Amino acid sequence: MKTENKLRSEQMWIISKGRHVELDLSRIREGIKSKTVMEYRISDLARYLLNPRPIQVDKKMVGCEIHYHQPTHNLKTKISSIFPSRLQGWLQEKPIPPDIFFSDFGENHPTMKDEQLESHFNKITEVLKPYDSMLEKLSNIDPHNIADIIGTCRDKGGNLSCLNIAGTIDAKIGYIKDYLLKDVGVILEKANISEGLFEMNGFDFESFDPKNSYRLIKFMLDGKPQACVLDRDNKIEYWVDDIKLIQYMQLFGQLIKANPRLNESLILCSEGKAEPLKLLFNKQLEIDYSEARLPELYRGMFDRYNIDSCKKDVVARALSHSQMGVSFNCVPQTGSSEDKLFTTLSVMHNIGALEPIKSDLPQVYSEVDKRASVTEGGKYYLLDSFRGYKNDE
Repeated sequence: MKTENKLRSEQMWIISKGRHVELDLSRIREGIKSKTVMEYRISDLARYLLNPRPIQVDKKMVGCEIHYHQPTHNLKTKISSIFPSRLQGWLQEKPIPPDIFFSDFGENHPTMKDEQLESHFNKITEVLKPYDSMLEKLSNIDPHNIADIIGTCRDKGGNLSCLNIAGTIDAKIGYIKDYLLKDVGVILEKANISEGLFEMNGFDFESFDPKNSYRLIKFMLDGKPQACVLDRDNKIEYWVDDIKLIQYMQLFGQLIKANPRLNESLILCSEGKAEPLKLLFNKQLEIDYSEARLPELYRGMFDRYNIDSCKKDVVARALSHSQMGVSFNCVPQTGSSEDKLFTTLSVMHNIGALEPIKSDLPQVYSEVDKRASVTEGGKYYLLDSFRGYKNDE
């Protein structure tokens, strides 16, 4: 159910601060003794991001891969085995590479603000579809030579992914023909699709209700930290795959409060004015800062405290380490040719990297420390922020 009122910027949230509570864990899972646990409250969005269950996202079918039956060990291959190894490759059957087909009309087009105009555009595409060279290629292939057909889909950001199709080869060819240039449901294993990377398109931002909250508890089990989300009856809804994900939730929640640019993109998604795509936490971010291009936060402090160039260099070196990049991208629905990937990159910095300046620049360190928040993985603050459209100059 979609929320009726527009979401205000201060209402978007991810996770609360943790607090120690006494909880009889044996009521949650038999065999676990009562003990103190760390409890958090999480939002609809955090509940989605942490959930290890499969999700479905819509992507446009724009092509396919044709995989052929490969040569077996036939007589020619057996004969080659009696020759020296340097000659065997000349006689053996070569593997048959897959054919990769794309629709002639597979490029993304901007979403029209006018539904009638959008419908008219789709009708034109449907009329032109029989003239698509890809359909002609599919009609000319021999199904008996094909081992598998895999669909190729594209999201609004231009990212390609594979779609496994069930059924016989003839059924797969029919599916490709029927759904070419149409949205299809792609099943992903979970929202956290790889290390630090989350698929955001599976979450219904327009239904986000800031009043909803869910219990997340963390505790030790067999000497290892474990976490789970509880349902309304205080039973386990799901286990959190990796404790590190809680750190990501804390960083994301901190950023929503600290970075208005990120908040603005999330609000656009909640209003249906942008389509969310990906959220990425990147520990390998290494932006090299120097005195000439220090972040605005530090330029202001250096001017106020009249810091000399030598100490500025020390700070710049410290800023170039212990970074965490958090990027969120979406496609704003402007109804024009400007409907393209829009990314907000937030540069988080671990305040531990500032230890070398703590004694020499106490005012600077103190100001930064006030901005930092403690997470499961360290104490971070917002160092810098960038945003823009893909391929902008």
